[in-house]
Amino acid sequence: MEKNTNQKDDSSKKKYNSKKNSSYHEKNNDKKKNDSKILEEKTVDLKKNTNEKNTKAKKKGSYNKEDKNKVIDVETVVDSSEEAIEVVEEIDDDMDVIEDDDWEEIDEVDDSEEEEPVKIKEVKTKVKKDKAAIKAEKKALAEKKKEEKRLAQEKIKNIANKEKQMKKKKNFSNSKYANILTFLDKNRYSIYAFIAGVLITVFVVILIWPDRIATLKNGEQPVVKVGGKTYTADELYENMKGYYSVSLLLDQIDNDLLTKLYPEDDAMKDKVSENAEYYLNMYKQYYNYTQEEFLEKNGFSSYEAFLDYLRLDYRREQYLDDYVKKSLTDDEIQKFYDEKVYGDINTQHMLVEVKASDEEDSDKLSDEDAKKLAEEIITKLNDGAKWEDVKEEYKDKITFEDLGYQSWDASLEESFMTALKKLEDNSYSTEPVKTSYGYHVIYRLDQKKKPSLKKVKDTIINKLVTDKKSADSNLKNKALISLRRDKKIKFNDTVMESKYDIYCKQYK
Repeated sequence: MEKNTNQKDDSSKKKYNSKKNSSYHEKNNDKKKNDSKILEEKTVDLKKNTNEKNTKAKKKGSYNKEDKNKVIDVETVVDSSEEAIEVVEEIDDDMDVIEDDDWEEIDEVDDSEEEEPVKIKEVKTKVKKDKAAIKAEKKALAEKKKEEKRLAQEKIKNIANKEKQMKKKKNFSNSKYANILTFLDKNRYSIYAFIAGVLITVFVVILIWPDRIATLKNGEQPVVKVGGKTYTADELYENMKGYYSVSLLLDQIDNDLLTKLYPEDDAMKDKVSENAEYYLNMYKQYYNYTQEEFLEKNGFSSYEAFLDYLRLDYRREQYLDDYVKKSLTDDEIQKFYDEKVYGDINTQHMLVEVKASDEEDSDKLSDEDAKKLAEEIITKLNDGAKWEDVKEEYKDKITFEDLGYQSWDASLEESFMTALKKLEDNSYSTEPVKTSYGYHVIYRLDQKKKPSLKKVKDTIINKLVTDKKSADSNLKNKALISLRRDKKIKFNDTVMESKYDIYCKQYK
């Protein structure tokens, strides 16, 4: 449009230079000034409106590259209109005279000038369309934001629900019921054994059957229904507290604490296996029990449960030994060394065995006759008979043993060891020495030098531990009470706490 306008302007200038008509100039000048003024006002309004719309669009976030291009198109049209006005004004200044026959050409110029308002209308129409597009885009953006807000609120709501559920789950895990369930789960085998010995009803049979145990979620959940009555976890727990609850609980506590202190090793495996075989063989020998019968009669749900019991007992004994060792003083060790440690003694003896009360057909003598025979042997020695000769004379009536060198910690009965220590080298006992086997005549040959304290200290400690354990049958319970106290035992159940206090008092 700008090119066509310039071409017409050049043509108009040539005609104006050749044909100057002052009357036409005045008439046309007034008309052009008026049109220019109108065009300028509309152009200013158009640019103002367009700028305001663009500014609003930018603030609302809907102003984009396409809108920017639209603004450029509008400004191009406006600039073209302003250039047309400037050309017309230049033509008016140069015109002096116009011939009548040139009016047709001037009208053509006028028509070209009148095209500008048409373009402005087109721009307005385009701006309206742009406005409608912007409005539609704004509406779409509002809908999108509304949907995003709805999704965000829904997401926040879901997160809040999850947090609420997690909090509820956490509160439950710290609750009394969660503690009950943990206790029931970890002690299920012991519980089976307990129920088997306490409740002999259909209810008990159902509970102790492993495949029928429910997975408990809370204390009110039914464990079993029988005879029209429902038994819940809470009821089971409350009933258990009245029987062996403390014992069952302490077994679990001790097992957890001691397993950390004494992990299973080869020595433990061997000892546990040895003890298991001992119990099974003993019950088979005296009661003719099979392994399955032994387990059932003693309340073990499986052989592995029996081994678990033996492992716990082994660990408790280990802790007891360590507990006693820590309590020993140097003075105790020194005193034991001074009074009971001596050099190894080389010894022999003649034994007259005594018949036990249940040995009817035995060749052994009665207690009285055995003692008389031992006294007879001693009399022979007192009369000057040699040890070897007497041994040979009575070989069919006695048992002779050359024990060799026996140390102070030998596994001989105390009465035998006490008599042996009192003898001089190359001497015999002048009174029969009674043991569980019968009557002995002891002969001491010679003795080695007493070992140093450093060499026998560990043996002394073990001996003292054994002596202290034998002297106090409750020492193991006392040691384990001390262990739980050191580990800060704390009850949440006041009934169980009261029962445990009573349990502890009996071992003080």
